[in-house]
Amino acid sequence: MSTQRFRGHIMSIALLVCMLVTSIGFALTPRQAKAAGNYHSYADASASVLQSWYNSSNGLFNGIGWWNSANALGTIIDYSARAGSTAYTSDISTTYSKNASGNFLNDYYDDEGWWALTWVKAYDLTGDSRYLSMAKTIFSDMAGGWDSTCGGGVWWSKSRTYKNAIPNELFLALAAKLHQRTPGDSGSGSYIDWANREWGWFNNSGMINGSNLVNDGLDSSCHNNGQTTWTYNQGVILGGLVDMYKITNTASYLTEAEAIADAATSTLTRNGILKEPCEPSNCGGDGPQFKGIFMRNLSYLYETENKQAYKSFITQNADSIWNNNRNSSSQLGLLWYGPFDSADATRQSSAQDALNAAIPFSTTSNVALNRPATANGSCTASETPNKAVDGSVTNNSKWCSGATNGQYWLQIDLGSSYAISSFTIKHAGEEEKIQPGIPGTSRFN
Repeated sequence: MSTQRFRGHIMSIALLVCMLVTSIGFALTPRQAKAAGNYHSYADASASVLQSWYNSSNGLFNGIGWWNSANALGTIIDYSARAGSTAYTSDISTTYSKNASGNFLNDYYDDEGWWALTWVKAYDLTGDSRYLSMAKTIFSDMAGGWDSTCGGGVWWSKSRTYKNAIPNELFLALAAKLHQRTPGDSGSGSYIDWANREWGWFNNSGMINGSNLVNDGLDSSCHNNGQTTWTYNQGVILGGLVDMYKITNTASYLTEAEAIADAATSTLTRNGILKEPCEPSNCGGDGPQFKGIFMRNLSYLYETENKQAYKSFITQNADSIWNNNRNSSSQLGLLWYGPFDSADATRQSSAQDALNAAIPFSTTSNVALNRPATANGSCTASETPNKAVDGSVTNNSKWCSGATNGQYWLQIDLGSSYAISSFTIKHAGEEEKIQPGIPGTSRFN
């Protein structure tokens, strides 16, 4: 539900002339809060901006490329799952219905891989089997891009001119995820068979260099071409390796993932903030997307093995994005260390990935803060309902209900649906914590 109502009756004239609602918290009471970013609220604000570029008439995001829209939708799905919000989940069915006739296929196997992974996310969030079926359809087309050139691997495009890292990383990640979601998957030609073949080939291709970073691809002699170590090439492989570890319980997959993650977080940075090699300029329409892809996969690695350095990296980057790379409209730019340069859905969705990754580390998620509030009465013109949710607990900032024949109510519009674990009410100098679904005291019922 998008609103929460508080009702009560007067037990004591001295007590309940005034009621101050100071917080509707997502998980923690104000006493538990520590000094850190409210990443949940950052992600809320950023997602609202990202949604402003969504075009429901074609199911894509205005002003960006086809593969970028796949990532932007995936970012919205990740936000919905992590924030417990249904505000933008209609994008999923809209995008599907507007574009499914072409099965999300084109001339580039990496573009197809992005869409397939997004439909796996959509299936995980909604349980709608048509999204998983679409991911499998796309995978079948990608598998047609594998041949014996350079000993195996998927081509970048259907023109078959370049074998490189990103389509093969996506193929690995997708094969592993489809195996996990396909009961009885085994044997020749199965998803797990493809995943094993892909990792065996990729690991021996030479694209992972001596510094544990992934270069862009292979040259005409099937050797590492030494080209740019883009952040997304360090990221997608992490997700594939994590899933291979989960499937096999073989520690070497995590060891390899950590080596790549450690190399990226220590070298592809500026003062600890992720930096694309093309920055501060000349990143084109694709480069601004890359860093978010790395962050979402680093988050997946952290969730699996809890290396605290990765948590610190995630929160440090989220803080820098919000403090140094944001304009007055909460639009987020390319340079996460700042300053803000310009806005588009690619930049926004990439930064949103980093904020999504940080949501679990919010010290408090006060979804009621400064939200629209109404009530059935006020004592004075200065004690209006909005004062109940302005974040202040001073006597000069409170809502007073006034005379309401023994009952009063305060309604707060949260703007979207949330799974609220607790909320805190302060009144007449007393604090009371209410757990949804658990009967309250005689004062609040």
